[in-house]
Amino acid sequence: MLVTLSEILKDANERHYAVGAFNCLSLENVMGALQAAEELRAPIILQLAEVQFPEAPLDMMAPLYLHAAHKASVPVCVHLDHGQSLETCVRAIRLGFTSVMFDGAALPFDENVAVTSEVARIAKAADVDVEAELGKVGDSGVDTADVFTDVEESVRFVQATGIDALAIAIGNLHGHYVHTPQLNISRLIEIHEANRLPLVLHGGSGTSIEDFKACIHNGICKINVATAIQRGIMKRITECLAQKPEEGYIPLKQVMTDASRDVIADHIRLFESDGKA
Repeated sequence: MLVTLSEILKDANERHYAVGAFNCLSLENVMGALQAAEELRAPIILQLAEVQFPEAPLDMMAPLYLHAAHKASVPVCVHLDHGQSLETCVRAIRLGFTSVMFDGAALPFDENVAVTSEVARIAKAADVDVEAELGKVGDSGVDTADVFTDVEESVRFVQATGIDALAIAIGNLHGHYVHTPQLNISRLIEIHEANRLPLVLHGGSGTSIEDFKACIHNGICKINVATAIQRGIMKRITECLAQKPEEGYIPLKQVMTDASRDVIADHIRLFESDGKA
C-alpha cells in the first residue's frame, strides 16, 4: 500500500526501529525489495536520488515504484532522495511521489531554510511529506568532523521549515567506506532530544552493527542504503559466472532480483523493522 513518509516513520519513531530506504535503479531492484519487505512483513521506502537519474530516469522509474507500492501488502513510501532543486522536487510531486527530499546542506543556513520552506509549502499542498538535510554528509574518504549537524541550528531549522524528517551529519558518509566510520552518537542523542521528529541516517552501506543499533535506538527512523545493493548484485553475478562459465549464459534478471532481495532483507533485519508492517 502506498503511504506517506510521516505514516511510515511514526511507528518507527515511537517504537525505536528504522525503516530501510533503498535506492532502486532497476526493475530487479524493485522486485527484490518488495519480495524482502513482504516476506519479512516490513514497511519499506523505495527511493531514487537525483544523481541517479542518468541511469534510472525519474519519469521512467516513477510508474514502476508507484505500481509496486500500490500492489504491495505492506506499507511503501515512494521518496525522492537528494533532490537538488525546487524544480526537481516539484517534478517528483507531480509524478506521484509521497515524499521528497530537498538537499540544501551545502547552502548557507538561511538559504537552506528559504528553499526548504518553499519545498515544504508546495509539498504540503499536495499532501506530500518533506525530508531535508542539515550539516554535511560527506563522501567516502573525506573528513567530516567539522560539518556535524549543530544542535541549536537543527532546532531553528526544523521550526522554520516545517519538515517531517531531518537528515543529519554525525560522521556518516555516502558510498562504500574504506574504513568503518565512528559515528557521534552523543550528538545524535542531543539532536533527537532537542527536536523529537524522525531523524535520517544517510550513508548506510558500511556502518558498523554497533553504530546502527545505537542509531535506531536513539532517534534514527530512516536509513538510506544504496551502495550495498549494487555491490551485492555485482558479487552474485561474479560468483555465477565463475561457477558456470561453460554455459555462456546465466539468468541475469533472476540473479539481480535475488541479490537485491537478500541484501535488502539483511538490512531490514538489522534495522529491526521486520514484523512491523
